[in-house]
Amino acid sequence: MSLASRIRDFFTRNLAYKAVALVLSLLLWYDVTSDETTVIDYPVPLQIAVEGADMIITNQEQLPPEVEVTFSGTGKDLLRLDKGDLSVQEEVQGGENDSIVVTLDLGDVRRPADLAVTPIGIAPRQVTVVTDRFMERTVPLQSVGSPRAADGYRIQTVEVSPQRVSVRGVTAEVRPIGSLALDLSQVTDVDGEFDERLEIAVPESLRTVTVTPDTVRIRGRAVRDVAPVEE
Repeated sequence: MSLASRIRDFFTRNLAYKAVALVLSLLLWYDVTSDETTVIDYPVPLQIAVEGADMIITNQEQLPPEVEVTFSGTGKDLLRLDKGDLSVQEEVQGGENDSIVVTLDLGDVRRPADLAVTPIGIAPRQVTVVTDRFMERTVPLQSVGSPRAADGYRIQTVEVSPQRVSVRGVTAEVRPIGSLALDLSQVTDVDGEFDERLEIAVPESLRTVTVTPDTVRIRGRAVRDVAPVEE
């Protein structure tokens, strides 16, 4: 038998027995090594809350969703690590537009009680949290432009209702608001009476601000634009 044939037979004969032998070898290796204490880094979800029902973390999107936790334990227990059962939980006390450096503590690593692993390190160890307080106030609507009449017409009357709305959001965004702009030029091609609702546009920079009501009623009339008769 040629060398090529012997090599081919080695890899193709008795595959079932060889597969069983491989599995048994892996199980034996696992049984020997999994009782030894080792160390691994594992991603754990980070959960930070701020005390107070009217408080919010304004830089939540900039915080890392996970941190690397270094765990020590036996191989058997480390293999049981599941991100869905783990978390690093912190609660902070913050004020209006307050910046807080939070040091993540090993004691705040939550894990199942029956999982015999020990957290020995966290990276990053510190994160910066920005907090603010919700507030609500009433501000006027500032009309910008005017409805656009159809050809041969002119706008005679315009009525906006309501003229004031309630805005709610964090103090850093709500407090500077003196008024909200309402673009009446969105009403176009008016050739008689009109009665429409316009959505109040909130600037994208005001990420937490909501408006109540979020639409207003625009009513009015356009009449024919009659040129004066020359004598």
